[in-house]
Amino acid sequence: MKKIYLSRHAKNRMRKFAVKPDVVRKVLEKPDFLEPSIKGRKNFWRKVQDKYYRVTCLEEGNRIVVITVTPKERIPGRLKNEN
Repeated sequence: MKKIYLSRHAKNRMRKFAVKPDVVRKVLEKPDFLEPSIKGRKNFWRKVQDKYYRVTCLEEGNRIVVITVTPKERIPGRLKNEN
């Protein structure tokens, strides 16, 4: 796996929602769902314990830049239909 770089925004969100770095790594290594986002970014979704996590990132050369991390109580309806 490529090296993971956490943006300042991602670090702040992780601190705010008490998301540990190993959760972000799990989401990126084996997502349940993957969807395209704006500006060439990708949203990685995975359920860890009782929450879903969306990690938005951008691949830059030999690293993955994590833009933001968002915990969710449930998965969005548009992704439910894909499963």
